[in-house]
Amino acid sequence: EQLGSSVRPARNVPNLEALAFVINQLQSDSSETLDMEWFSVGDPQATELAAALKGNTTVRSLKLRYNEIRDDGAIALAEALEAHDSLETIALGNNMIGNRGAAALAKAVASRGKVTSLDLRYNSMGPTLPEPFAGLTNLSSLDIRANRLVSLPAQLGQLTQLKTLVVERNHDLAPAALTSAASTEELLKALREQDTG
Repeated sequence: EQLGSSVRPARNVPNLEALAFVINQLQSDSSETLDMEWFSVGDPQATELAAALKGNTTVRSLKLRYNEIRDDGAIALAEALEAHDSLETIALGNNMIGNRGAAALAKAVASRGKVTSLDLRYNSMGPTLPEPFAGLTNLSSLDIRANRLVSLPAQLGQLTQLKTLVVERNHDLAPAALTSAASTEELLKALREQDTG
């Protein structure tokens, strides 16, 4: 199978084989996309990937959705992000990342102004969104739907580069204006009004 510029091992490859393959690809700087969705990647594997990612200069897209990454794995990935200059897209949806891991990721993304898309849908953040998210000034897309959020910081409304902000399915999110906003623009406006109200 030709891999070209994308790391996409077959979905049925045992976890350890796939992990070794991807780490080898990361160390050889031969791929622009790291895609290990649905590979049962947990904190130990995320930590190994993070170590390999630190020395990589080519990966632009990190896709680790539908895995078992928790706070410790997210923190290890955040540390790697702080040393990585080429990442633009980070997809960590459908894991088990809580506020501690999400805060570390947001802080790392804020310090590396090149990331424009962050996907943390279907994780375990809550009840409030960690403060470092207010510093994500270069993001054009933020997906935080289906977490355990009951409030969003008003400062999120100041992220003027956001073209897509998805917050639905955070069942207890208040005020109601946040859950009824029809567009990202309306949602950001509701957040700003929350700050002045």
